[in-house]
Amino acid sequence: IFSGSNRQWVFGSRKLLAFIITLLCCVFILTVLGVGLGIYSKLAPLWTEFTIAFSFFLTIVVYGIYTTSNLAAEEASLEYYHFPLWFKSLLPFPMLKSGGRQRIREAAEKRAKELRTRAYQERTMLNPNDSASKSRRANISSVGALLRRAADSIGRGDFDVSKYEGCLEEDWYNDADDLKKMSVDVLSKYMPRRLAEEVHIHLKVGTMNVRSSSFGAGFFEDEGRDRKVSWNTNEESD
Repeated sequence: IFSGSNRQWVFGSRKLLAFIITLLCCVFILTVLGVGLGIYSKLAPLWTEFTIAFSFFLTIVVYGIYTTSNLAAEEASLEYYHFPLWFKSLLPFPMLKSGGRQRIREAAEKRAKELRTRAYQERTMLNPNDSASKSRRANISSVGALLRRAADSIGRGDFDVSKYEGCLEEDWYNDADDLKKMSVDVLSKYMPRRLAEEVHIHLKVGTMNVRSSSFGAGFFEDEGRDRKVSWNTNEESD
């Protein structure tokens, strides 16, 4: 539950988790050695009983390692593929044959693609290798373009803002000009506040650019007469 809302916590605890896994491996190895030595110390003079007991114990251990190896290779193929060599030596059976190694490699690649796709979906990030993401970026409205420029300005250009664009379109805000009269508080109802603040800044800058370009476009309306005067000296005056 904690890692669901604090995903960096899991990544920051990777060294502790690696230590715990190493400790569990050491416990397993020491337990097997301890039980083997106990059987030997108790039944060493009685070689028939010792052989039966040790064979039974060895069968359980080998079968357990075999089952655990196949489980790890099938259900955690990507993790198993990246296990260090010393760890694979504890679960060696899937790697003993070339066919098994090939199956693990293919399953690991498939698992990596699934995790990459799920990561983009959960983080609402645009997948640069996804054709659907490319098509969404190619066909965007003025509202979508504004949101993407704002997201890029705050270093979140890889995030998919189409969800916020859809929320605005649900209230019939289909054009960027429709957002100019909105305050940051109103915009933040449709998107994260940090993004709303940046969108508001872009809208204000855009309005100022439009006003300045209109003032210096080369023509102006004469207040007293219904005609236009040109500032371009290359044109012939009427």
